[in-house]
Amino acid sequence: MTGSGAEAWVALNLEAALVGVVVRVHDDGSKDGMHDLDLVRDGRIFGCCEVTSAADEATIEFWNVANGGRQGRWTEPDLVGGWSIAARPTARVNKLRTALPEILRDMERNGVCEVDEWGREAHASRLRSLGVVEAHQGPTTFPGSIYLTVDLPSERLGGAVPDSGNDLASWVGEWLALPEQRHNLDKLRRADRDEQHMAILFPGFTTAPFVATDVLMRPNGPLPSITPELPPGINHLWLMSTWSTGDVFHWTGTDWVRHPKVAPADSP
Repeated sequence: MTGSGAEAWVALNLEAALVGVVVRVHDDGSKDGMHDLDLVRDGRIFGCCEVTSAADEATIEFWNVANGGRQGRWTEPDLVGGWSIAARPTARVNKLRTALPEILRDMERNGVCEVDEWGREAHASRLRSLGVVEAHQGPTTFPGSIYLTVDLPSERLGGAVPDSGNDLASWVGEWLALPEQRHNLDKLRRADRDEQHMAILFPGFTTAPFVATDVLMRPNGPLPSITPELPPGINHLWLMSTWSTGDVFHWTGTDWVRHPKVAPADSP
């Protein structure tokens, strides 16, 4: 969920969590640098909110191009198939689609069912040049099938299930301090409001590690017990995953509070 859809979804959740507060769109596109939302109580605007996302943009772009441009399953003639291909998000999808099938046919002719990026054989070298990290052939009921996946760092894929949300609070503080987030902070700082709220969405492909995102995705995930290190210009923090499960975590400026997630009809 991106753009105005994300902002509308955040507004819906903020209104559900903050009794008596109306959340209105502020950024109408009339000028640059406007914050996204206004918070209104008893007819008075008392707060501003900027909505952003801890998204891995390169991975999302790769995934959309790799899986959104082809109708149905990717199958190739004269290929046995059942190939699972893990590629780096920087791989060129068009180049993959052109060159990969012939490499896989040659592997099948030579009885090669698995190659990884550390292999020294010619197939491994050719796959590496395409940005492929691993190719594995397994049983399939769909002849000629090829399945593209994104190679992600292991810390994003899984690990020990955290028993607190402290890793999330620590990671968010570090992430907000990055230069890339300065423009979002500047919008809040320019606003003449009593409260400055930052809402961060965590999509399926995120730059955050598993130990940070897991608590937002699972039911009744544990809240952090530490104070987040927030840069000047933020005194309220809202964190939520775009999964249908999990809760909204709210740093009120003094403590962490959990709110049920409200999903729109077209929930992500």
